[in-house]
This record gives sequence, C-alpha cells and structure tokens, in this order.
Amino acid sequence: MSFSATEAAFEGFRVVRRKPLTVVFWALAYIAMMGSIFALAGGSLASLMAEMERIQASGSPAPEEVMAMWGGFLPLFALVMPVGLLFGAVMNAAVVRSVVRPEQSAFGYLRIGMDEVRVLAVTVVLAILYFVFMFAVMTGMGLLIGLTSNAGIPALWILVVLAGLGAVVLLVWLAARFSLAVPITVAESRIAIFDSFAMTRKHVWPIIGMAIIAWIMSMVVGLLGGLVALPATMILGASGDLASMGGQSTMQIIQAAWPLVVGWIVIQSVLSALQLAVVYAPYSAAYRDLKAG
Repeated sequence: MSFSATEAAFEGFRVVRRKPLTVVFWALAYIAMMGSIFALAGGSLASLMAEMERIQASGSPAPEEVMAMWGGFLPLFALVMPVGLLFGAVMNAAVVRSVVRPEQSAFGYLRIGMDEVRVLAVTVVLAILYFVFMFAVMTGMGLLIGLTSNAGIPALWILVVLAGLGAVVLLVWLAARFSLAVPITVAESRIAIFDSFAMTRKHVWPIIGMAIIAWIMSMVVGLLGGLVALPATMILGASGDLASMGGQSTMQIIQAAWPLVVGWIVIQSVLSALQLAVVYAPYSAAYRDLKAG
C-alpha cells in the first residue's frame, strides 16, 4: 500500500465510522480528566480566581501583588502537568491503536499499560528536544536583533525576517520528521524516537500537507459541532438566567449555573474526542501505509 496524504488525512473519520462508540469512551475520558484536575487543583484554582477578582476590583494593583498572583500558578501547573501528560499518553496510544490494531476496540481502544508508558517517555523526550530547539532559536534571534539594532542599518532587518521565517520552516520540518514517533512506539511496542526520521525521509511534504488537511477538517468539525450544540447551550443558558448574574464572582456564577457548566463540559468533551481522531489518526495511517509500502 502506497502512502497517500489525502487518504491518510481522513483516517480519523474512518475510525469514528468503524466504531462510533469510540467517541463516547474518549469523551468520557476527557470528562474524567477534567474531573481529576478539578479534584487536584479545584481549591487552588478557586483561590487564584478570587485573588484575581480582588486585584481587578482594586483598580491599581501593586506590581508585587500581580507577581505574587502569577507565582501562584506555578504550583497549580505542577499539579496539573502530570495529569495532562498521562492523559495525553493514554489518548495518543488509543488513537494509534484504533488505526494499527483496530481489532482491539474494547473500551474505545483505551488502555493503561506499557504502550502508554512508552508513549509518555517519547512525549517527554520530544518536548525536551523542542524546548532546546526553541531556546536556541530564540537566543539566536535575540542576538541577531541586538546586532542589527546596534548596526543601525535598516536593510539588515530583512535578514532578521528571513532568519525568523527560516526558523519557522525548520520547526515545521522537524515536527514532520518526528511526527511518526508515537505511532511507531505503539505499533512496534518499543521506544522509537529517531526511527521516525528514517521513515519520513522522502515524505516530509506529503506529511505536512496531510497535517494541514487534518487541521482544516478539525476546524470544520469544531465549527459544525458548535452550531449543532448551540440550541442546547442556549437552553441551558436560559435555565441558568445568566443575564441576572452580572457583577457576581466566578464561583457564584458556577454555583448558580452548574447545568450550563456541566452541559458545556459534555459538549466540549464530545467535540474534543472527535477532533482528537481527526487530527491524530492521520499520522498512524501514514505509518501504517509507509510500513506496508
């Protein structure tokens, strides 16, 4: 089987068509993830929101108050990040499994095992590599901008713009080269980070085109899903009488309009599950087709 970027780009729709209940399981996983984050950090988040409202009400907050408020997000981030990484590993592995192991469809392809551990390891390593690359690029751009400013030659800013565009192209190229690392890791049950480089060597531009098509389809799904969900959202909003809540705190609004909050969470979870399939399944299809070819 040869690799077709347009065919692979629509793999997410085929996953949902084969097993429609997959969307239900993935939506429930999103709800469970949000519930876990709220259980871990709900109290801290409520305190931070109250502090933000207090600072906004003061009119002219002191800089140290603002810095202290933003500093409060660091421990919150430390609590939420592990949950997000683990959830991402579970969902990414499920997406790959839905394409390369379609027979393992129980529980919407969701598992917690060594596949997920390996995907988590690959995700962390890739994140570190991208961080190092971005740090190097930002440092280089900062030095180039500084030299250009000191030189006082306006024409040199063209070089700065070209360097910035080159950095963006390089980042997209690297993302395409590493894009099959997770599918390889799950499909072959081993940590595979740089194997993706060899597999994508002659297929960078088709993979980029596939990603663009998938991203556009994801936006269409989000737009259509929002239009379909609009009547339900309006009904829930009317039941919560949001117009009468002006001037209330965020927590008071949540307590008074919890049906709207719950409905919004359910709707967004279903849309997120659909978009997950649309955006990420094409990479697994690309791996499957390139491997077969």
